Order: sequence, then structure tokens, then C-alpha cells
Amino acid sequence: MWSVNIPYLIVVAILSTAATTSPGDKSQCQHACEVLDSEFPGRVYYDGADANFSIWDQKQLQTTYVCRTEPSSATEVSRVLQILVNTWCRFAVKCGGHSRYPDDSVSVSGVTIDLALINNTVVSDDRTTAIIGGGALTRQVYAALDPYGLAYVGGRVGQVGIGGFALGGGTSVLSGKHGWAVDNILEYEVVLANSTIVTVSEHQHPDLYYALRGGGNNFGIVTSFTVGVFPQGAVYTGSRSFGDNQTNRFLEEAEKIFTIQDSEDVNVGLEYRYAYSAQQGGFVMSSTQRYSEPVLDPPVFRGLNEIPALTNLAGGINSLANSTRFSGPLGQTRNVFASVTHYPSLELSKKVTEIFKTEWRTGNLMDVSPELITYSIPAGAIQRMKLRGGNALGLDVGGHLVINLLSLSWMNSTNDEVAYAFANRFIDSFHQEAKALNVLHPFIYINYANKGQDVFSGYGDENKKRLLSIQQAVDPRGIFTSSGLWRGFFKLH
Repeated sequence: MWSVNIPYLIVVAILSTAATTSPGDKSQCQHACEVLDSEFPGRVYYDGADANFSIWDQKQLQTTYVCRTEPSSATEVSRVLQILVNTWCRFAVKCGGHSRYPDDSVSVSGVTIDLALINNTVVSDDRTTAIIGGGALTRQVYAALDPYGLAYVGGRVGQVGIGGFALGGGTSVLSGKHGWAVDNILEYEVVLANSTIVTVSEHQHPDLYYALRGGGNNFGIVTSFTVGVFPQGAVYTGSRSFGDNQTNRFLEEAEKIFTIQDSEDVNVGLEYRYAYSAQQGGFVMSSTQRYSEPVLDPPVFRGLNEIPALTNLAGGINSLANSTRFSGPLGQTRNVFASVTHYPSLELSKKVTEIFKTEWRTGNLMDVSPELITYSIPAGAIQRMKLRGGNALGLDVGGHLVINLLSLSWMNSTNDEVAYAFANRFIDSFHQEAKALNVLHPFIYINYANKGQDVFSGYGDENKKRLLSIQQAVDPRGIFTSSGLWRGFFKLH
């Protein structure tokens, strides 16, 4: 058993009479909203009169909450949480809001704590670190760092918030050189379940520091991240699509590039997407080719680009700030993700495209758009996961791993069950095939996982036990548990 040495957690819980009723009772939350409105006038918005609110996933946008509040500091987040706990009102916390289910970022019949106002990025005098507000979006952070000629390990999509991204791991286009976001965070400012504001680092509350590095939303509300930053100029991004008759050859070249990224050139990045194209009348393999230096047509991709293609090579050199600036319309599509991680295996990669085609043809997916997105967890990123006492993810292998994201989008709730069924069937078949070939890795990336996928068991038994021990120490009343007040996203159990 681990000793969680956090003295400030030895507190006497002040139980309100509201705590004897079930969390989320609407009258309790209505009372909470009235108190919030009196203390934060102009920053409490009631559902039905919240016209300016938007969020990526339509399912979350359509979620009915009692009110939404916008605190502007850790002190205000602490007070908001205190009010909600005292009234025993359910809540959810929104940063970028890139999750897929109600209660992840938008509370069902409760209060949504929107961190959008806590979005500043402050660069240190020596330009080696930056303090990033817990509600900042990827594009906001890149834009703030760009005038300094700096970058951080941020997301691929500008609308993604640092909160969920970094607490779940944080895979990035810069991971080959700098690792995952979770291993570049030096310090957290956290509001705990008892409303205490604490600073957490390798040397201050190291158990909680470990837990926040991959443990998701089980421990508190992070109001700022102190991250390492580094000089970064413009980068290369290219794209090209290939017909299905070239899929196997493409996969062979892709695996060569993943291996080069491990040991020869950490500037390299490659993602590819497999999907049905109505325009092409068949399945298409689309590549995103990345290089973290301003080099047009990097030689590492020439073998890939010698494959006969459907499109010309498109792209060029741009800053990370410019390439993540665009934010498309929000709330139009319903989405589901699911994920599988495996050891390198061309045989599996080729079989999985056949599984995808079979499921697509039998899945009645007229109005649902699935795609399989694949890239590597580079060897260098895995090695960096041992820094500062190690993170909670449980990744410790030689070489790289291959991470796969099944992403489905659609626009009408009548297709929900079709989409969910496709995701479950495909991931089950993928999992069985990987297991049969003895290349399945148990890790499931929390930010790509689907409901029902056992994320924390994939971290390994010891890591999961340690996380549970820490969670019980920092949140003895279970505010952040599946039976508490914030029940959304993936909970330790």
C-alpha cells in the first residue's frame, strides 16, 4: 500500500443536510445556481437562456443543465465547488469540451463549470516554462507562444482544451522529439474536493503529481499547468491520399517511417486515415506527413510519395499557431471514439483494414461516417514517460507502439445505435485479431476511449491500485467518483 503524504487532506468534512439526498436533485441545483448568481453576477447562465454557449459534440450541446458558470480564477473555482458540494449538486467541468458524452463536460441536470475565462498563457523570464490557464485551448496557447518563437507539447486540433488533453496523456505532433504532454508538465494548480487550492509537483505532493499524469478527472479541478516550452519555428505538413489498391504498400512504408522516427529522426510525424470516400467510390488511405523543421518534401517521406496516389502532394511550411488557428462550427455532429493499441505488426494492420471494410459494408452506415486514424507512440516518447518519477500510463516497452483511433460522426440521434453498434463490433474484432497475433497491448488512450473500455486496467494492476489509493486519500467523500457529483468521463473503480 502506498503512503499518500498530503497533510492538508486531514480535514473534517462538514456534511450538509443536502448530502443525505441523491446528488443532482434539481431543486438543490436551482438553489446552487441562485447562490452562484448572487456571488458571480453576470457570469451565471441558465439553460434555455444561454444562447452564446456552444460545444463540439451535439450530444453534449443538447444536454439539459440547470446553469453554467464561468469562474475566472482558482479562488473562484474553489468557491464554486464549495457551493456545489454544500448543496450536493452535480456538476461537470468544461475546458475545451472535446468529449463525447453528457456529463463529461456538460452536466446533466446540474451545473456546468466553464473554465473558458481561465485561458492566459504566461511565459517565464528565462523562456523555459509557461503557466497555462486550465481553460486554455490548443490554438490559444500556440498563438501566445508563437511571438516568442516557442512552442509546447500541444494538441493536433486547435479547439482541444489543455485540461482533458494533458490529464489524459496528451499525444502531439511534437511527441517524437518532446514526448507526450503529460511528461512536460512541471507543476499543477489544483482545486481539491474540499475546495483547498494546492500546488502539485514532483517535490510537492509527489503522489498526486503522479496521479494527475494520466489519471484524468478523478482527483480535482486543475486551474493551471506549468509546462516546459522550447524554441520552435515553422513546421512542414503535407497530405496525400491513396487508393485502396495501394493500402498494403502504404502500410509497409508507414511502418518504415515509424521506425525511422524511433531511432534516426525525431522530427518525423505521420498519421494516416482509412475511410470510405463517396467521391472516390471506394476506400481511401489518407496521410498527414509532418516534419518539425521548415523542410519542404522531407526525404523521409519520399518512399511513401513514390506510391501511385489519387491526389498530388499538398501542404507546405507554416507555424503551429497558424495551422491550428481555424475552428470550424461546433455542435453539428454527434461523435464516438474507440481505441486499440498494439505492438508493430504489418499483418495486423493489413487485416484491420479488411475488418473495417467488412463492418462498413454490413453496418447500414448510410448517414454515419467512420474512419480509422493511426499513428505511433514513438520510442522516444515512451522513454520520456519515466521522467520525474514516471507517469501513470504504464507504458514501458522498447521501440514504438501503434495507437488506433476509431472515430465516427453523424448528425441525427436516430443513428446513435447504429454508430455505437459499429464501434463495438469493430473494436471487438480488432481486439480479437490483435490478441490472436499476440501483438495486443493493454493500453487504451483515455482521450480516445469509448464508454465500456476499461482504461485504467490497461495501465497495469499496480498503477491502477496506486491511483485508487491516491484518489481515496484526496477525495474521501467521493466527489469526483462515479457515485459522486462529477460522474462523467472515465472513473476509477
